[in-house]
Order: sequence, then structure tokens, then C-alpha cells
Amino acid sequence: MRPITLSILAAAAIGSGIAAFLLVPGQDIGDAKLGVRLFPELASRAAEVQAIEVQRPAGTIVIRREGDGWVMPERGGYPADTARIRQLFLEVSELRTLEAKTRSRDVYPSLEVEDREATDAKSTRVAFKTAKGDEVTALLAGKNRFGRGGGGEDAVYVRRAGDPQAWLAKGRLTVNRDWLLWLDRSMTDVARERVRQAAIDLPDGARTVVSRPTPAERDFVVAEIPEGRKPKSGWEVGSVAAAFERLEFEDVRKADGVAMPVGGPQAAVATFDGLTVTARFVEIDGAPWAAISAVADPPAQLPEGGTALKPAAEVRAEADRINARLSPWLFKLPVFNLENMRRRTQDLLEPQDS
Repeated sequence: MRPITLSILAAAAIGSGIAAFLLVPGQDIGDAKLGVRLFPELASRAAEVQAIEVQRPAGTIVIRREGDGWVMPERGGYPADTARIRQLFLEVSELRTLEAKTRSRDVYPSLEVEDREATDAKSTRVAFKTAKGDEVTALLAGKNRFGRGGGGEDAVYVRRAGDPQAWLAKGRLTVNRDWLLWLDRSMTDVARERVRQAAIDLPDGARTVVSRPTPAERDFVVAEIPEGRKPKSGWEVGSVAAAFERLEFEDVRKADGVAMPVGGPQAAVATFDGLTVTARFVEIDGAPWAAISAVADPPAQLPEGGTALKPAAEVRAEADRINARLSPWLFKLPVFNLENMRRRTQDLLEPQDS
């Protein structure tokens, strides 16, 4: 992940022609000119920002800079989505005065720019802080007005924290209220087209295996089909092989101190190009959490017909990347992926005469 540097924001500021008028914290912006930036200090002091605090009705989200990236302490320091952080910096720094609205506290709720301490407040307070906790800038983000602003531009109601003047500001402001959306949720992306075999092992000894002999074969074959039964649709069977494709999580926690059960449930896919990804499950507070690992064992020669297959060096790098990024953590997976990792053979079959 790359840090958000002063140069990125400075370049955006220069390209927008902001030199005509600057506002500083504490200035009465009620008399400010229209079309100027509301928070120019964010660009000039971007390098000082070490934390972002988002206060919303459901609670507070804190994101901290760590090394070259950003992390969420509330989730054990799991990496945040750097692209979203960069987007927030740029969007706030580019907000421009479009129309002065109200200075009345009674009107704030209709724009959703009331102080967070107000009763039933719906505003979102965003603060950019230094390492010492001082605020570089802070704002109350209200309702968005899409496609407004004369030329069809997006606009948003905002108010500088501590200033009574509320504005309709030109620009878009995307402040996610869900902590999950601030994290880099991507885990694995093992395309179904690469998969040679998928296997599921359950604690009662049941084992589900689907496979295909060559990459050219479109459909997967279910192993050990009992008499009188047949596979369901190719899509249904193939969903087991696609369990690790575009995989994201719904929650994350540190794996420290959690013992994985011997003989516990697990699901794995093995590809034609030599990558094996495994999810092992442990139950915590009544919910399944997954530990993800990968092994690379590329073949001497790739089989024919596999347009999605990767060369050996890429497969090894992929396994290293998965292990380095995911092995210190446990993940709660979406229901769809979880179901595909717990399928029994009978779930993939139907009566022969159906």
C-alpha cells in the first residue's frame, strides 16, 4: 500500500487553481467568496495527518497511519483500503463553496450537519488528526445532493467543526459509515477456470470432492456418486470449485491465541498451475471463523487448454502473498462462500429420474 503524500494533494490543489482565495481554521466563512475550497489546509498539511476519526450515529471509526499504509486498530490493526483513504483526502480537499446555507442550529438537522452531541444527530463528523491528536481539520458531513450545482455537478451539505456556517459545497463526499467498508477486504481470487480439484472435509468424516481431468473440460465431476443419484447442474457443482474466487470477508480478528481444532472442517482448491488454497475453520462464540493458507507446487509443464493458468513464478508469488497477508488473521466469511465450503456430496446430487 502506498502512503498519501503531500505531493499528491498539492498537485490536485494546484491543478484546481485555488490560489485566488484561502480559508483558515477559525475564519468566518459566512462572507467567503463562492467557488473556493473549504478545507485548503488539508492539502498543505496532509503529511501531518496520522489518524482519521469518523464519528457517526452507530459509533466511531478510527483509522491510523502505519508505515506506508493505514490500519484499523479496532480490528487488531488490519490494513485499511488505501484507495478509499486517498479518495477521502482528495474529496475533502476539493470541496468548494457553492451556496451559503444556514447558521441556525435549528436548521442543521434538515441538512444533517448538526453537532454529534445533538439529540438524534444524523451527521457524520470527520477529523484528520496529527500524531499528538491535534485536529488538522474537521468537518460535519451531511446530505449529498447528486447532480446539482448548475452544471449537473454533485454537491454536499457540510460545516466546518466549530463554525456555525453551513454550506452547500460543490463536489462529492464519500464517507462510509460502515467500518467494514474502510478495510481492504480482498482475500483470494482463484478463478474457477484454474481449478483442478476442490475438496471439503467435515468433522464427521464426510468428504466431498469435485474435479476435472483437464482445463479444457468445462464441468466438474462429483466423486463417489451413489446408485440412483446424478449431479445437479454444472453451475451447482462448479460453485464448490469457485469458493475462493473473488473472496472477501465480513469480519476479521487476530489469530493469536486461537487453537485450530484437529480434524476440524476445512475446504481446499487445487489448481492446474500448482496453487493450493485451504480454509480451516474454528468456531468462536458460535460462529465459524476461517484461517486461510496457500501452498505452491507448480508443475514442470502447464497442461494444454488452460488460458487462465499462471507461470510458476507467479504461482509462487501468489502463495507467498496470500500467506503473508492472511495467515496472521481469522476471517468471518459471507454466507454464500461459507455454504460452498461446507457442501456435502448429497447436496450436489439429485434423483436419477428427476
